[in-house]
Order: sequence, then C-alpha cells, then structure tokens
Amino acid sequence: MSSIILTADDYGACDFIDNGIIRALRLGKINTVSAFVTHPDSPERMQSLLTIREELKQRNNGEYTFNIGLHFSMTSGNALTGKSSLTTDETGDDGKFEFREAKNYAFRRINLEDLRNELIAQLDLLDVWLGGTKIDHVTNHHGITYLDLDFFGTYINTISEYNNQKYNNNIPIRSPMSWLKSDMRVWRNGNILAPTVRQGIELGLWKKLGDLTKRKLKIRESDAFRLEIPFPDFLADTIYGLPHRDNLEFLMAELGPKNYSAEFIFHLGHPTDEVNDLENLINGLLMPHGIDSGYFVNRTLELDALTQLDLQGKLAENRLEKIYFEQV
Repeated sequence: MSSIILTADDYGACDFIDNGIIRALRLGKINTVSAFVTHPDSPERMQSLLTIREELKQRNNGEYTFNIGLHFSMTSGNALTGKSSLTTDETGDDGKFEFREAKNYAFRRINLEDLRNELIAQLDLLDVWLGGTKIDHVTNHHGITYLDLDFFGTYINTISEYNNQKYNNNIPIRSPMSWLKSDMRVWRNGNILAPTVRQGIELGLWKKLGDLTKRKLKIRESDAFRLEIPFPDFLADTIYGLPHRDNLEFLMAELGPKNYSAEFIFHLGHPTDEVNDLENLINGLLMPHGIDSGYFVNRTLELDALTQLDLQGKLAENRLEKIYFEQV
C-alpha cells in the first residue's frame, strides 16, 4: 500500500495564504502545515494556527488532525541571525535585514556557516512556539537548499546535529527526489514543460540544472539515509501550476499501486471575504518580502480543487494511507 502526506506550504506570511490553509484544515483536506517563522507577524500567526489545532483536536476525540513543521526560509522575510551573506545590505521597514531574493540566487556568495546558523535559529524559534510538541518536519522555501549539493549537505548535517541535541528521533525532511525525476507519470494537460520547470527557468535557477540530474538527486538521498534522516520517497510538486481536481485524481491513481510514500505539496490561498474581482483585490495587496502575488489566483484554484476532491473516497479507491512525516 502506498502512503500520502498532504502538505500546505507558506503558512505565516500573510492573510491570503493563511486563510486558504485554514479553510483546508477545517475541511480535513490537508494533514501537514509547513510554516514560516521569518515574517514580522509570524508569532501571532503561529498562535492562531496552534489555537485552531487545539480546537480541531477537541472535535477529533483528543487526536491532532494536522502536524506543523518548519518552512525554512532563505528567500522570504527577515533573517533571524541579522546581516550575513544570506541577506541584502538593506533593511525592511522594521529595520531588520531581508533575505536575498530567489531570482538569480547568488549561490556562490553564500557562506555555509551562515546557512547553518540561520537554520538553527529558525528551528529553535519554532521549537519554542510549539511549546513541547515536536517539530514535524523541515521543508525549504523555493527549494534553494535542494538546488546545490553543498547547500544540501549543510542543510541535512545541521538538521542531524539539531536532532542529536534536541530530539530522540530525527526530524524528517522533504524528499530530495522530484516526482518529475521518478518513474511516476505526470498529468500535463497540454503543457510541454511542467509549470515547476517553467518557474525554475523564470527564476534563473536553470543554472543549477547540472546539480539536479537523477544521479545527483540519488546522492542527496544517500547522504540523508547515511544521517538517518527520514523522508518520503517522492515529492509530488507537479500540482504547482496545474491546480485541477483531475490532476490530483490522476496523481493519486498513479501513486496507488506503486507501494511508495509521497508528499503532495499545495500552495493555497483565499481572500478574507468573498469578492467579485479577485485579480483586482490581489493587485491591491501588500506583498510580504519573498512572496509572489503572481500565483495567488492559482492558490485559490488549488484550494477549489482540494475542496471539490472526494479525498476519503479517492484514498480508499486507490488504497492510499494518509500518514504524517514521522511515519515514513
């Protein structure tokens, strides 16, 4: 039997994203949230998420309905460790140093020790906010640490060291293996290039293609195995840019007979109130640093696809078990 983790990324950046995630949580459509700790109001947003988790727990016979992990950021929000090679030389309105942007990321300018220190600081902060509940997993905004072998090595070694200091069991990570590089078929709906590939080209990340061959992804897997850091077999990143229920049903049907574990990653959003002109509303929003409003309409479509999906029926039909990261 294959297993599936349903994750919503980017919680804690702004109302539009958080509203979409909260709606999906209340409908029982996702079971994992990957949260920022780097935005000015992330503390208040995390408190809201924890309150909702306790509320849903009470309705679920005392069992949590979703877990919370760290959405490690090097490209969105403010650095917890202050000015470093990870940041620009300018500060935001709050006087804190903002991260470099993902577009044309300056990989060669990054000091790996700065990456390590920032990751530890973000893990420490989330650990405090969770108040004794273990960090469920670690993911990475824009996947920057997954695009460079040295970055990835620093990333997993830091997590391994953190595990030894803080936890008895290792914190899982997002899979290094993309669905596109696996033996899984992709629902293209007429697309020549998968939207995730197009986004990488637009961000200038095509320069890292040499580090993203299947052979080098296997090296990343081996390195994580060596450190005994668990992860699902694959990341179903092919939902991005193809926010259709048919796509979700196709991917679930493809996963069912494979006897794999996979994380389905969602980028969700919803306005606070119902609106007639969504694009006009989005154009008027004040965007947090490192968050792209260009995908906000698709965020609502991903939420619509999830809402329309008969999740329990499709899980049963495809003999899929819904699991948490700790179960991989």
